[in-house]
Amino acid sequence: MSILPRLAVGSIQPEVDTQAILWGLLDALEHGGVRTQTFLSRACFTPHDGAAVITGNVPRHLDSWLMTREVCCQAFLRKAAAADLSIVEGRYDQAICGNGNCLPLGGSLDELCDWLDLPRLAIVDVARLNHCRLPARPAADAILLDRVKDTTDFSRWQTVLHSLWNIPVVGGLGECQLLRQKIAALPPGEKPPRELCMALAAQFLRYSSLDPLRKIAAQPVGPSLRDRQQVSEKLAYAEKLTYPGEVRVAVAYDEAFRCYFPDTLDMLELRGAKVRVFSPLRDECLPADTDIVYFGCGAPHEFADALAANHCMLMAIKEHVCSGRRIYAEGGGLAYLCQSIETPDGKRLPMVGALKAIARRSTVRTAPTPIEVTLAEESWLGAPGTKLRGYRNSNWQLEPTDQLAAFVEEHDCQLDLIRRHQAIGSRIHLNFATQPSLLSGFLRPCPEALAWAGSS
Repeated sequence: MSILPRLAVGSIQPEVDTQAILWGLLDALEHGGVRTQTFLSRACFTPHDGAAVITGNVPRHLDSWLMTREVCCQAFLRKAAAADLSIVEGRYDQAICGNGNCLPLGGSLDELCDWLDLPRLAIVDVARLNHCRLPARPAADAILLDRVKDTTDFSRWQTVLHSLWNIPVVGGLGECQLLRQKIAALPPGEKPPRELCMALAAQFLRYSSLDPLRKIAAQPVGPSLRDRQQVSEKLAYAEKLTYPGEVRVAVAYDEAFRCYFPDTLDMLELRGAKVRVFSPLRDECLPADTDIVYFGCGAPHEFADALAANHCMLMAIKEHVCSGRRIYAEGGGLAYLCQSIETPDGKRLPMVGALKAIARRSTVRTAPTPIEVTLAEESWLGAPGTKLRGYRNSNWQLEPTDQLAAFVEEHDCQLDLIRRHQAIGSRIHLNFATQPSLLSGFLRPCPEALAWAGSS
């Protein structure tokens, strides 16, 4: 493995939206016959999954804050080996600290570049530049210019930045106001139409050539990544032997619940779990012999009437909890496990009732924030003192209807992780694939059958 085509692509300026130029780049590569696998530099969900529409491959997640270097390399190599080119998207540290405020945002694209020997492609929004005050020179192998006015504007900035920074400018994207307006108008969770991505690619190719990008991406890997390929293969084999039993995981997936880390689902199956899918909107029962029900995030508030009307499914999940079996739910899944969901107009609709709280969806969307909590009591998720790292989803607010047992040590995080019997609800998005010790909680058999009696 001396050659593994790969690139890191990200902004170097604060508060720059790189979605349009990234989609243009990906679709241009696809049009050029390059099979691309994308990775995100933080284990957070994106509002619009354009990469999957363009490439047919769901983006994977790498995160230097959640993962060790070894786990990160293993996750990267597993998917990169099947692609012609791997692209890790994110923001460089220069963009996060460029305004003097280095906020803790979790995973670092710069650190991933060091771990994975990634050549660096920096996106510069020229509409934010002026000749008197340029950003500091980025540690990049090449530059992409975004929002150029025309070919003259592109050539001018190409000359200026190349002469000042001694970094080649290899492409760019025009202002494309209409296309950017269409992106901004996409509802959260909706994928962009392929026609939109193709139009961005056509605009990207007006200023760009794929040959320089291929050359930069084809830089030989360093010894650190070469050595870790063999280590990762041995780790994968050893971990598969660790869990010889088959745990049956039922994953809720439909219009109401569709936000999952594909890395987690991959690792569950690779480690021997049997993953099956069901729909809380349409199915009347859980898959037979389910050990764990897994609810991801989503938009249950938009389908609250239909979820509340599916009495058979609500009863099936209650019976699953009463039998002492496990449930893990986060974000929208947590809201579904509560007694009711309150819609923005104040209407309350009954849900599963496994967790004694009312869930409300905030009308103002906030970005996920990194958080670390410590388990305060024994559970199938981990022993007391176990540290959990993830990204808090503050878009869901909980109002307890009864006293909730403290499940984490941190006083200001009591509602971020709650538990009743073997059902665990979380406002923290946990990518279990990034933390093997947490993944083992799914894979260990949990034969205890706890009674519901006395829990009210």
